[in-house]
Amino acid sequence: MPSISRRNLIVGVPALAAAGVLAGRHPAQAVADTKLVDRYGQYLHQDWPGKITSDEQLQREYAEEAARLSGVGWDSATYDRYGGLKSLGRHEATGYFRLKKVDGRWWFVTPDGHLFFLKGVDAFSYDEWGYGTLYRNADGSPRDVFEELPDPARFPDAYAVVQQGLQTVNFIKANLRRKYGDDYQAKWRDISRRRMIDWGFNTQSKWQRDPTVAMPYIERAPTPVDVIKVQWGIDPFDPDFSAKLDRAFTDFGLSKYRDDPWLIGYFFENERGWNDQVVADVVRQNSGLPAKKAFVAYLEETYDRDLARVNEILGTSAASFDALRDEAIDIRRVPAGDVRAFITLASKTYFRKVGTAIRRHDPHHLFIGSSLVPTWRTSQEWNIGGIDHLDAISYDWYSDSTSYLKQYEVYDKPILNLEFCFCHPERGLKAPNAATTATSIANRGEKFQAFVEAQAKSPVFVGYSWFATYDQAVTMKPGSTEAFNTGLINQQDQPYLEMVDLMRRTNRNLEAVRLQGGQG
Repeated sequence: MPSISRRNLIVGVPALAAAGVLAGRHPAQAVADTKLVDRYGQYLHQDWPGKITSDEQLQREYAEEAARLSGVGWDSATYDRYGGLKSLGRHEATGYFRLKKVDGRWWFVTPDGHLFFLKGVDAFSYDEWGYGTLYRNADGSPRDVFEELPDPARFPDAYAVVQQGLQTVNFIKANLRRKYGDDYQAKWRDISRRRMIDWGFNTQSKWQRDPTVAMPYIERAPTPVDVIKVQWGIDPFDPDFSAKLDRAFTDFGLSKYRDDPWLIGYFFENERGWNDQVVADVVRQNSGLPAKKAFVAYLEETYDRDLARVNEILGTSAASFDALRDEAIDIRRVPAGDVRAFITLASKTYFRKVGTAIRRHDPHHLFIGSSLVPTWRTSQEWNIGGIDHLDAISYDWYSDSTSYLKQYEVYDKPILNLEFCFCHPERGLKAPNAATTATSIANRGEKFQAFVEAQAKSPVFVGYSWFATYDQAVTMKPGSTEAFNTGLINQQDQPYLEMVDLMRRTNRNLEAVRLQGGQG
């Protein structure tokens, strides 16, 4: 799960201010010493229709929704078992998902040979750690923001220690047990699958998923813990990088997925690329960094071993190219064209090694990149430098603009948007940035419709994933200030019906919209 606030302006300060609770105090101080949520994890300082007031209300809502969804099931006359649209014709069935260009547009092809447009949901699991919140501070002291915490004896699985010893509570799990009973897991899976079918989604996408729910899915290939880092990026010139990848993939058991027809493909890392800041760090280093050696080798080849010219350009006085490896170079002296070219070389090296390692362990499934944010911690050179080693490019694009697609359509490579959302900042929750802020719950659905339909018209766009299944906690995601209204469903397991009703109509018509889009 990303840390959206690191790259986007957080808007929508909780309604504490409107309630007068913040009077004269900074929001962070209020969060530290003010009761924020009730026993169900709901914001205390605002009321709204449908706010949970009892366990009986939760149980009644379950009975009503179960009755409403009782007739919902997979439409096998329209779709194959993976969600491929039968009316669009039959193509070669390989037993695995693949990508194919048909009449000028890219599509996925299901294992059964039908065209498929990916409509995913991220973090499709109540076990997703990012849905929890700290109930103790980092020093172990209790957080005094809860009116009442779930009883650990009754809700033991609501408590967990995540990441670096952070002690968390998950109100979703407590509310699911209240709503569905002690055997909530099976009932949740049944109704959640029916919800996804009803709303027109067809994929469990990034982050935590529920493997017992039969849907196509995306898997994350693990990042080796012993990679060499430069800033936020990996040094792909590390001579042991491929061996490290193999060890990490073996320990993870990546090969166990190789024969699974439900797996679409893998992404590797998340929102981490190279830009000029990474190169600036590389060129300051000495020969102990493999990327610095590679940079000097690049200069040596590019300038035909003309050391005098290279010294003049860089303002250095190295006696040899070997000696240049140990000189700290000022990035301001490096021509911009060389910076771009070296990022391109690094990208090619990175994606070639990662893609090759994935295919050694699993030759059957797709490699869909690194879920890059086009405008943050990456560059166009990195995004397309290794394009020949990718089956598709994946981005995380929290916006209502499709401008990023125009920039990359020229490369004729399939593109996915694996994270986006629209939020109505109320009930103590916020939105990631201004472009994702809606004016109402229904407007969240309206903005979704406009955004996904505009993307679907691009000949290279092959699918999207909404982030995420549930809202984050009002009392913030562990280790973060994020408290975002991202969910299809709130933490009390209540779907945002005004939004998902629009999503249902949009998803069911999306292939038609795609076919009506302009040719590339």
